[in-house]
Amino acid sequence: MNARDLKKKSETDWARVDRMTDDEIDTSDIPPLDDAFFERAIKVLPRVRVDRIDLREAQAYAAQILNKHWSNQGKNLTLNAFNTALIISYCRPFSTRYDLDEKRESKLDESIAEVLTEEEEIEMHARMKQLRDESYAHSDARSRLFPKMDYTKDFCFFKRELNLARDEVELLKRMIDKWIKYLDDQISLTKNSAFLIAPDVES
Repeated sequence: MNARDLKKKSETDWARVDRMTDDEIDTSDIPPLDDAFFERAIKVLPRVRVDRIDLREAQAYAAQILNKHWSNQGKNLTLNAFNTALIISYCRPFSTRYDLDEKRESKLDESIAEVLTEEEEIEMHARMKQLRDESYAHSDARSRLFPKMDYTKDFCFFKRELNLARDEVELLKRMIDKWIKYLDDQISLTKNSAFLIAPDVES
């Protein structure tokens, strides 16, 4: 369509269209909404919205780290806090979680092949989950202690987990952007559904 087309007078009888009732509208070319659609609208839509919230938080933490040009070398309590928040927020959608009925939900990990297309992205994703599980959300011994070190002494060494380097944060932010785009597409599939409200667990 060009500017010339827009200037042409429409041959559609818009007054008649405005007078049409719902019953008069031909919807024969629109497939009916089956039970699978409504199951998806009720069970999937609220979950992807929660995942999107977590990833939007991670996106904000990554942007703040990059905008402030913080270095992961040396002591920086503020960077430590943002680094921890970034890793935990990113990993939430990929961890075990439960729905409103306290039933275990599938992890977003099942969609990795659709979102992360580069090898470095897949490796970074795995590293984030490992950091979360061993160093940030938990504190496994192997993340802090050296094998065969005698920790009964007053003076001993502990491993130091450095914050993410700038290039790692940049990569992670690109990955987060991809995940959010994927979730936006999932949400758009049922955006006009009447089931945007999560079901009442008490009923």
